Amino acid sequence: MSTENRFAHAFDPTTRAYMGPVRLQPSPDGVWHLPDGTVEVAPAQAAGPCQALRLADDGSRWERVPDFRNRMLWDTATAMPVPNRLALGEPLPSGVTLAEPFRLDGTTPHCNAWDAVRGDWTLQPDYSGRAIWNKADGGFAAPLQRGHPLPDTVTDHAPPMERSGPIAYDDDAGAWVETAGSNPTAAQPS
Repeated sequence: MSTENRFAHAFDPTTRAYMGPVRLQPSPDGVWHLPDGTVEVAPAQAAGPCQALRLADDGSRWERVPDFRNRMLWDTATAMPVPNRLALGEPLPSGVTLAEPFRLDGTTPHCNAWDAVRGDWTLQPDYSGRAIWNKADGGFAAPLQRGHPLPDTVTDHAPPMERSGPIAYDDDAGAWVETAGSNPTAAQPS
């Protein structure tokens, strides 16, 4: 009986993805038989991140191919998860990334924006879903689109509901103040 160690290399019968080495056992007559789903040729290289080794069609070598299976995908336009139906060897589609967007709790006026040059998410201002008011008089301001910062002339701090006269927003005090007379006092928020 031989004490020699021999190995074959197993592959998935459906995808041909490399499964790892398999130790061979000689038959009683000393012949080394390859089990089903194995080949003698060893991989010449290792798979990198988001890659796998796949047996070539002719079974003569291992190819390094993209492998994004079982990975979370994100839409770069919406920062929303995308169902992952990618098969072994399929490249990452355009408009999709593996990079997780920033987790936002809704308390700050920000949104995720994909920076294609950097290949990463950035935070941009997002007042599109918030009410904003003109600082000069407390009236509603025109809505802003995503990515536009809050102009100096508006605020997202609500003016007081009850007031006895004209008001304006005082940036130094960080509050609405009555503007009637020469000595403004802070208006009470409601």
